[in-house]
Amino acid sequence: MSYFIEKNQVQKIKTFYRVFCFFICLCSLLGLFGALAFGTRENLVGGLVAALVPALLLYICLPIVFSGYPPKFLMWTLGKK
Repeated sequence: MSYFIEKNQVQKIKTFYRVFCFFICLCSLLGLFGALAFGTRENLVGGLVAALVPALLLYICLPIVFSGYPPKFLMWTLGKK
């Protein structure tokens, strides 16, 4: 039994949350560039570890902004129609 819900079974995320995810994407890009800049100056491993959180936020928020749906592993959060 699969716990994944297909896109045709859920509604798109509302516009307010898509705009909010866009704002999160902008902040995450700034954080990612800052972490990578820190990593090139101080400690490369520390910069890469610090870049994990903004990269994860981008991975989750960019599909929401452009398609209106979260990544497949988070489809269960929407529930069925």
